[in-house]
Amino acid sequence: MANESLRIDKWLWEVRLFKSRSLATDACKAGKIKMEGSNVKASKEIKEGDVISVSLNPLFKTVRVKQFPKSRVNAKLVPDFME
Repeated sequence: MANESLRIDKWLWEVRLFKSRSLATDACKAGKIKMEGSNVKASKEIKEGDVISVSLNPLFKTVRVKQFPKSRVNAKLVPDFME
């Protein structure tokens, strides 16, 4: 059975929004990751359907969690996990 929730820093790294999990954690601490307009901690548990806003200077992305990968995914497979 698949995970029903996952730490946000781990998911951001697994779907290749960040090169390392520690960079994803640092982005959470710096307030660059938001859910429903609020900053989130790296330990925040996310679930399918959550909408996450990511500030990657100069880009700003809003993504929806589709599912959780078992580990870091190949770049071609990223659309399977977020939209």
